[in-house]
Amino acid sequence: MASRTEELPSVARRMAAGQMLVDGASVSDVAETMHLSTDTVKRYKAIVDDGGLDALSKMSVGGRSSVLDEEALVWISSALSGSAQEHGFSSDAWTNARLRELIGRQFGVHYSRVYVWQIATNLGLGHRLSKSGR
Repeated sequence: MASRTEELPSVARRMAAGQMLVDGASVSDVAETMHLSTDTVKRYKAIVDDGGLDALSKMSVGGRSSVLDEEALVWISSALSGSAQEHGFSSDAWTNARLRELIGRQFGVHYSRVYVWQIATNLGLGHRLSKSGR
């Protein structure tokens, strides 16, 4: 049975990138196709070259466990999949600040900008966070 970490979209994307590297794709092609930075793909390549896909699958996502449970993550995923206006914001766009505010309102916990980005990325929805302001 797969662990919760192995089921994360970010881990699935890492493994797909690793498979592309094993299959002979270039670092730049993998970065572009998988929407990853070149530095990230270079790190994955070094791991794959040294220990294969198994080593890449064991790469830690790091940090301590989140206070948010599975139900909370499903709720956040649903919110991010829709419009920010549905949650009281002035436009449809999601930003990191808006997601941080929403998590605080809904769950009473306040996270850093980096950790909120990581939550969205782990849910496979990091692309939903725009780079613009509030």
